[in-house]
Amino acid sequence: MPSTTPGTAGGLAVSATPAPLGPPPAPPPAPAVEPAVTFRPVVCLTKREVFDACQALADADRVLVAAGTTDEAGALADLFELLEDRMTRA
Repeated sequence: MPSTTPGTAGGLAVSATPAPLGPPPAPPPAPAVEPAVTFRPVVCLTKREVFDACQALADADRVLVAAGTTDEAGALADLFELLEDRMTRA
């Protein structure tokens, strides 16, 4: 006579979760390690690159001042002055 125990059918246990098929999933890949960055002691820019950088700094400075973040705007102004100074120094 078949078993009448709850959770069984015909004497075999019934599972709510199916058995996994195939091998277990592979573990996620390890995070990539960033290579070390080596900076050159001197960086040379063309005049055009410096003019473009100064323009971008001036534009960003105006936006930051308008937003009320004067400390950040001051840092950009300092960088602008550094570039301008290096470009005009003999």
